[in-house]
Amino acid sequence: MKLVLFDLDHTLLDADSNHLWIEYLMAAGLAGPDAMQRQIDDHARYLAGQLDIVGYIEYQLSLLAGASVAEWRARREDFLVSCVAPRISAAARQTVAKHRADGDCLLVISATHSFLAEGAGGLLGLDVLAAPAEVREDAFTGRIAGEICYAERKMVCLQDWLERAGRGFGDFSATVFYSDSINDLPLLESVDQPITVNPDPRLAAVAAERGWPRLDWRVAK
Repeated sequence: MKLVLFDLDHTLLDADSNHLWIEYLMAAGLAGPDAMQRQIDDHARYLAGQLDIVGYIEYQLSLLAGASVAEWRARREDFLVSCVAPRISAAARQTVAKHRADGDCLLVISATHSFLAEGAGGLLGLDVLAAPAEVREDAFTGRIAGEICYAERKMVCLQDWLERAGRGFGDFSATVFYSDSINDLPLLESVDQPITVNPDPRLAAVAAERGWPRLDWRVAK
């Protein structure tokens, strides 16, 4: 049995879930254009390796103020069906199905906060490891209730997850990680089988130099 890890945004999902969510909120009149501009600016910082990940996640969670968690879950279901499911490619679905048929242990590990990441992962029946969104009195506080699975911290989050499950890397025949981002290089370098999917330019250069596989999981236009 292999331990198979998937990044979410621009990997399993041919898009950024936070970007799609803000577009959805804007269409519903629940966010203004300033939210999209911040998303665009933060994505540029992410690509440059300069993102304040704590501030980014807390801003994303602040957009969930003003309604109960139950109300947000109902909106999330509509969002997942209308915006997220169409951006999961057949190739991504087939790869997940193949690993599941092989009896592998599958896990999404994402820097996106848990409310969005767990919803997206659920479309594929996958467990998700992501920054927990703090909830009090059935409302999001805008704060994070645990570790953010970002860059080198993804390995820390994964090790903690394995410990809680009473497992270690030695319990698996191999470890595999699918990702698009240079920010995931620390975890890609730590697994037996690093696989790039829709890689950003910097990760594509590393993959070419090291002979790592490069897959295209984009959705046909």
